[in-house]
Amino acid sequence: MAATIPATWMPDADMRRIHIHWTAGRHKANATDLASYHVLIEGDGKLLRGEPTISANDPARRRPGEKTSSHTLNANSHAIGVSMCAMFGASESPFDPGPAPLTEAQWARMIEVVAALARRYRIAITPETVLSHAEVQSNLGIPQRNKWDMTVLPFDRSLRGARAVGDRLRREVAAALDGGQPEPPQPLPDTLRLPRFRVHGVAPSTLNVRDAPNGAKVGALAEGARVEQLGISGGWWQVRTAQGHVGWVWHTFLRALA
Repeated sequence: MAATIPATWMPDADMRRIHIHWTAGRHKANATDLASYHVLIEGDGKLLRGEPTISANDPARRRPGEKTSSHTLNANSHAIGVSMCAMFGASESPFDPGPAPLTEAQWARMIEVVAALARRYRIAITPETVLSHAEVQSNLGIPQRNKWDMTVLPFDRSLRGARAVGDRLRREVAAALDGGQPEPPQPLPDTLRLPRFRVHGVAPSTLNVRDAPNGAKVGALAEGARVEQLGISGGWWQVRTAQGHVGWVWHTFLRALA
């Protein structure tokens, strides 16, 4: 995943949120799209870098006269804008995806992109930090102009509403960050293996990961994510993910693996 986005696209910056959009255009980015977002995903999965730099949306790093990415009304500072090129001529109700529907391949590519950005900028996966444009008003309390990207997915119409789509988004990003936990080719003897657990009972939300027992939140784990137990302090367990991240979680949301 580290190679999903070139390192030059991710300069040093204080970024705190990632907003996911669709362009309401066709499957190819146009000049307006390139001027509006930091990262664009075309219909074939190709990534394009927008004209504004991510660091320009950090007020402390913005150079005089430097253009910012105005991807979200009154909510651009410290926020990265990722957009999928799709949904030209679409309507929400009755739902019609139009001639350039958002594809499942674009969605999968977007999950990789958001996970890479979240890792680079140490952004925890929560409804307030990783969200679609349709969730900005409800999750951040910042009024928008009837944005519905995304309240429904053309390739999965069973999901309805911004929160349902957003929860799927965050689950998949958290799972991409955790990376799963493949079994080793040669299983270790039980006496050498740390106790292993999986996250259970948090869907459709996620399990908070903290920097100390009852400490500051530093991340989140999706339903089914696998971890190793490193230590115990009361009801708080120190765990390590498959990616090597270490933190503290509340033990009641972990189930032992055989």
